[in-house]
Amino acid sequence: MHWQIPDGWMQTDFDDSNWQDASIYTNETIGVANKPSYTNFTTLLDYPGNDGKFIWTTNVILDNEVLVRYTVK
Repeated sequence: MHWQIPDGWMQTDFDDSNWQDASIYTNETIGVANKPSYTNFTTLLDYPGNDGKFIWTTNVILDNEVLVRYTVK
C-alpha cells in the first residue's frame, strides 16, 4: 500500500489533524547492534541511560518514507 503525499503538506496552514501519530522505537526494537550505519554513532544512539529513539510509523518494516511536521511556537 502506498500513501499519497498530500499537496501542500509543508505549508503552515496544512491541516494534519487526521494524520496518524508517530510511534517511538528503542534501539533493541530496531536492532541497531552491529550495523555500521548506527554503530558509527554509538555516542549519539547508544549512550548508557540515554539511548537514541527512533520515530517512525506504526510499521517500521513496511513504511520506508516518513513525513514529519513540527510547529515551533
